Amino acid sequence: MFKQAWAVVLLGVAATNALVVIPPRIVIVPSDTTLNRGASSFSPSSSVNLTVLEDIAGGGRNGYLAVISGASSVFEALPPINECGNGLFKTLETASKAGCKLATNGGPFGMKGKGKCIGLLMQNGTLLSQDFTGSNAQFGVSRNNEWVMGHVNSTEELSELGVMNIMSGFGWLVYNGTSTVSTPGGEAAPRTTIGVDGKGRLLMLVVDGCETCKSGKGPTLYQMAVGLLLLLSMMMMMMMMPNKVVAG
Repeated sequence: MFKQAWAVVLLGVAATNALVVIPPRIVIVPSDTTLNRGASSFSPSSSVNLTVLEDIAGGGRNGYLAVISGASSVFEALPPINECGNGLFKTLETASKAGCKLATNGGPFGMKGKGKCIGLLMQNGTLLSQDFTGSNAQFGVSRNNEWVMGHVNSTEELSELGVMNIMSGFGWLVYNGTSTVSTPGGEAAPRTTIGVDGKGRLLMLVVDGCETCKSGKGPTLYQMAVGLLLLLSMMMMMMMMPNKVVAG
């Protein structure tokens, strides 16, 4: 099972041990699109830039960075195929049935039994799991195409924020260009992160791993936070470079 955490990367500066922040309870970030919520497939203004980061975790374990423009109009938090608690399914199975163009594993679930959804899960305005008691961070989108991150603590607050799709994860990695992870080390494992950049684009970074292997276990949370910030810094530098013309 992948470990999932949220990252809001707005500035793209390198993380250090001395500079660690605690995010607000709720963070609202405008998306890069003004499209209406509810599209069932990618709109002409939605685009995906996917980069493969070869052997980033060692042992032949790759990373996959997706930067999605116009994502707020097509973002959807999906339950398992047969809804929560009715069986365990692979991400590919759930995504294929829903007609997704791009998907990754989502929130925590019960590993034993029939895969109970843990935490908060709302799909297109319908609450499928509504446990607000935990401290896990959540990620979602509102009907106004705003990204909603942090910890919503009631159905009333969901309504006030206009949330349409939201899912619990585990914890924060980065907020406003700064790491929230203070200590190096920790468990090395395959990881999934989701967040937004300073332009309101959706970011998804998945790093393969094998917790029971001697090598290529995957990154720690600290390594994921630092890696996200370095990747975003590199992206910003590339955007500032003048266009090159290459002639054969």
